[in-house]
Amino acid sequence: MKRMSKRIFFCVALTFFLMAGAVPDALAQTSAAKPEEAPKPSRSIVVTYFHTTMRCPTCHNIEEYAKEAVRFHFENELKSGAVAWRVINVEEPGNEHFVKDYQLYSKHLIVSEIKDGKEARWKDLKDIWTKVRDEAAFNDYVKTEVAAWLKD
Repeated sequence: MKRMSKRIFFCVALTFFLMAGAVPDALAQTSAAKPEEAPKPSRSIVVTYFHTTMRCPTCHNIEEYAKEAVRFHFENELKSGAVAWRVINVEEPGNEHFVKDYQLYSKHLIVSEIKDGKEARWKDLKDIWTKVRDEAAFNDYVKTEVAAWLKD
């Protein structure tokens, strides 16, 4: 219980710190010219962790392991837009269609290819459930799968 209290305190403190620092940046941006946005690639790979509101520790581990694997192995691709990471709660309003779109029945890690703004293909990385007890194997699985999609 104390560990959870420390996490909550840390999250609240971090949120306050970030919000306090964001106000001057937002004000400065209104008076300065907006920087040009980098052109988006015509093709990108999107890695999405889909979950429900209620999640167990294993479900949280899946999200953390997947996020860390994508951020560590594809840092440059994330910056360029060739790879994107997102987390979606399918129970939030407007997200229900994902259950049908990807035949979701639990928590899932989906890799999809976006070409010219439209999804061309996707894959459910089902082995996340068999590899979640071995973080190194999980990491390697996600890295290998995403790298293969980047090569195609």
